Amino acid sequence: MKAPIEELIFPESIKTKLKMKVSCGNLKVEYINKYIIKFNKTNLSIMEPHKIIISNNKATLIGLLYEDIEKIYLPREKDIISFTKYISILNTMNKN
Repeated sequence: MKAPIEELIFPESIKTKLKMKVSCGNLKVEYINKYIIKFNKTNLSIMEPHKIIISNNKATLIGLLYEDIEKIYLPREKDIISFTKYISILNTMNKN
């Protein structure tokens, strides 16, 4: 069974917001695109969300972005937070 993979580019609007609201001096930021895997001859598909991986020399924070770009899922904390709270966390990480 073939399963074509479609890659969706990370939204530039999110990158721009992060650059404007977070000073990333001490942070390494990596953006990973979303993938949709569709199984031929079925109505099934799997979506892997956009990922934002932020790290400094002490910690790494992974955020998952699904359809709602104003909410970010933090898998390690098993929590969904607002984009504003995410910015606040990143600014705190940058100070450490």
